[in-house]
Amino acid sequence: MEPKPNPEPQVVKEVHHHHYKRGFNPGSMFFGLLIIVVGVAFLGRNAGWFDFSFQVDWNIIWPVILILVGLSFFNRRGWVSGVIGGIITVIVVGLVAWAVFGGTAHRETTTDTVSILKQEKVAESVVNIKTGAGKLTINGSIPASSTSLITGTHTTNNLSLTKESSLSETTQHTTLSTKSSGSWVFNHRNELSLQLAKDMPTSLILDTGAMDMTLDLSEIQAKLVDVDTGASTLNLTLGDLLETSEVRVDAGASTINLTLPKTLGAKLSLDSGATSKSLADFTKIDEHTYESTNYSSTSKKVNLDFDLGAATLDIRWK
Repeated sequence: MEPKPNPEPQVVKEVHHHHYKRGFNPGSMFFGLLIIVVGVAFLGRNAGWFDFSFQVDWNIIWPVILILVGLSFFNRRGWVSGVIGGIITVIVVGLVAWAVFGGTAHRETTTDTVSILKQEKVAESVVNIKTGAGKLTINGSIPASSTSLITGTHTTNNLSLTKESSLSETTQHTTLSTKSSGSWVFNHRNELSLQLAKDMPTSLILDTGAMDMTLDLSEIQAKLVDVDTGASTLNLTLGDLLETSEVRVDAGASTINLTLPKTLGAKLSLDSGATSKSLADFTKIDEHTYESTNYSSTSKKVNLDFDLGAATLDIRWK
């Protein structure tokens, strides 16, 4: 037998898979922190924690983009580059926050006068108030002999109050709105105190953040009170100067205290979450509807439409 040839030596090939750990990326960290800061700011503004406006300022945006690009060039695996990038990230975040929010922690408190005059031939008033968190007070009325439609004061340390008023046929429309001065302050102050004319039907429309509101409209011909607010306290007192009136409240986790004259009949439509309610002298009609016990016997009536979150509702009589 012929000897078998020696088999060729086997060559074992080792394949090495290199796994690289993803290291610290200062650019990603900065971008993530920036998104979080902006998100918290929007959440705070929408929830009424503070009030300021966001505007795209490319004089700030384009340097930030360059910084992000520069941070992305740091070596992701080198601990020295990571430490340097981290330090730079913290510094840049502080500088951007200072640039966006104005770099001031406290500002001087000022009080400005609010004065809106009646326009010629005005017979009805619509008052819109748009503001963020703070305090709103309407207490007292302006005599019919006065030429003023609205008077009052605005006290603040970081807001400006814009006043607009125009006449449409015989209805005077007035808008009072606050706007940020561009600087966020730790001790936010926004206090609006007003008096309204008593000699004409008035619709009061409020769009606010988390407010402490005390509205005494017992001497005002309140045709409509429409409140859209966040987590607020609303103390509302109505009068009986009109045959029919309406109150609409859309609120979150709020405390609503409503005082009605006994000469006024009330019908309540209530859509609420976990609401604690005290409805003195009301009869339940169905799941969402209540009527005051004097509703059918009174000539003057108010319709109440409340859409509430986890709120406390207390309706009482005087």
